[in-house]
Amino acid sequence: MFKSIARLGAAFIATLTLSLPAAASTFSIDYTDLWGGGQPNPTENGWGLNLIQQGDIIFATMFVYGSDNTARWYSASALSPTGGGSTTWTGQLAQTTGPYFGVPWNNAQVAATAVGTMTVSFSSANSGTLTYSVNGVNVTKSISRFSLRAPNLAGHYIGGAVASGCGTNTLTFDNLTVTQSNTTVGLNIQFYNGQGVLSSCNYNGTLAVTGRTGSISGSYNCTYGSTPGNVGTFNITNLETSINGFNGTLTQSDQFCSSQVGRFGGVKDVI
Repeated sequence: MFKSIARLGAAFIATLTLSLPAAASTFSIDYTDLWGGGQPNPTENGWGLNLIQQGDIIFATMFVYGSDNTARWYSASALSPTGGGSTTWTGQLAQTTGPYFGVPWNNAQVAATAVGTMTVSFSSANSGTLTYSVNGVNVTKSISRFSLRAPNLAGHYIGGAVASGCGTNTLTFDNLTVTQSNTTVGLNIQFYNGQGVLSSCNYNGTLAVTGRTGSISGSYNCTYGSTPGNVGTFNITNLETSINGFNGTLTQSDQFCSSQVGRFGGVKDVI
């Protein structure tokens, strides 16, 4: 199994480790993104669904077209989770009118009219089903995230991997350096193990982008001083990035354990 590091204080390690996987929403996977019709990628040009999630509430705006082929937009200001889970949200759908954009804004002229309901049910982090009704017209669409740009993860971080499985918890956490060339990503963790020996783990994989999230899949190997260690495969999913760092859900397996699940991430170095 992975060796624990000794250089950082235990409380500091625990604090950083717990902070790494935190996404924009702590209620569920963060579904905030621009979504479109089609799977596994949007194929229906010209319309879309914006989802903004804060906690257990999703604000949705949808731009579509009326029977005369002119633009329509609708909003659902408070989609709420149903059935006690975190994969289906539903709420009232409204159409809003207001003052002409070319004149000073007047809140008194804004009026929202309920036209039906909207339900978004997610089958994965990156795909789902949109069901809505507008004045008696019912629509069901398969949806997925729009991918506009791939993130650049290259840089130096304080971070690494934490996982559990096969009866043990593992921690590889210290200096994390990420290199990236197009979709090829290398993640190198330099750390001191429990015996104070300088060690490293190298994760090398391919980045796939799904909207504002992504995944990295590949293989990894570890060395403890001059002694070879863990060798296996890994997958980082629900990958989220920002100017402060990145984080994702880690699954991996090696010669010692067939299944470990945890987190992988880092806080961006300010230097």
